[in-house]
Amino acid sequence: ENMLYKLLKHSNQDQYHHEVISLMDKGIYGDKIEELGIKVHCLNLNRKNIVSSLLRARQVVDEFDIVDTWLYHADLFGFIVAKIMSQKKLVWNIRHSNLDKNANKSRTLRIVRLNACLSRHVDVITFNSHRAEENHLQIGYRGKRTSVIPNGFELDRFRFSPSERNSIRNELGLTEEKVIITVGRWDIQKDYYTLMAALNILQKKYHGFKMVMVGQNLDSENMELVDLINKYDLESKVLLLGRRNDVPALLSAADIYVSSSLGESFSNSIGEAMACELPCVVTNVGDSKLIVGETGVVVQAQDCEALAAGLLNGVSKKGGERCSSARKRVVSNYDITSVAQKFQEVWGSLEE
Repeated sequence: ENMLYKLLKHSNQDQYHHEVISLMDKGIYGDKIEELGIKVHCLNLNRKNIVSSLLRARQVVDEFDIVDTWLYHADLFGFIVAKIMSQKKLVWNIRHSNLDKNANKSRTLRIVRLNACLSRHVDVITFNSHRAEENHLQIGYRGKRTSVIPNGFELDRFRFSPSERNSIRNELGLTEEKVIITVGRWDIQKDYYTLMAALNILQKKYHGFKMVMVGQNLDSENMELVDLINKYDLESKVLLLGRRNDVPALLSAADIYVSSSLGESFSNSIGEAMACELPCVVTNVGDSKLIVGETGVVVQAQDCEALAAGLLNGVSKKGGERCSSARKRVVSNYDITSVAQKFQEVWGSLEE
């Protein structure tokens, strides 16, 4: 949703007229998208209104030249509307790379397999990581064309701010501690189990750190997470902030970013952290290794010892210098304006 919003915001609206169909409700970004002057149609899809929702979507699609769908359920729904009902050009956008049975719902994997069968009729399939493209091609995805377009970042918004660093650290009662931060949501793919095990190892070797967790359900009401923190005696080390709207300021307040994921495609959070000049310790999933390059530490997924070692290396460094090379890497490769242009090149190729 975040990347979709950024794409709509930075695409050429004089050249392309966009409208958005949400299978469900407006979610977090619906109002923000409408503030851009872009209409949002909400289907509130359920088992009882599938047919009427398809007909509603067709009414919208009939007025457009190209349908660009995001995520598996929308890809399937959009295929029915765009290819079967309206005969329109169709772009699928794949934003997931880990297709392991243990890391996905069985229903989702059934849709993935069905989409693989349908994919040969899709005009273009875009992937937001090379790993996603590789894994989907292996299971039979065969678009007429494929393209890898990474996520892009708003570099004027995500940048280091000394004043915001001081403000947030004062708010959270942080003094000389080295602050590790992760931004995401409570999800099996994020593998916070390995992260907590790694922090337990870390605290036995280095005491002066705090772990800040930001995102949906990363709060004290999540009893599974709270129990996990208690299990590893991390009550005094972990700050659960839940969803926040000041992520750039929180990244400025931190010293190290960590991603413990067992499945990513292209991580928004890693790129945003790098844009704020944070060194990153990440697992080798999706395109995370490619994103950080030489600016961070990469370990294997589900290896708590290696993750702890990477974090120890980071927190042990003296001084509070930022990682300017991390931001330079994002500026060079993942600026949202250049990423939006790549999407427009795909759409333009379908106009011919």
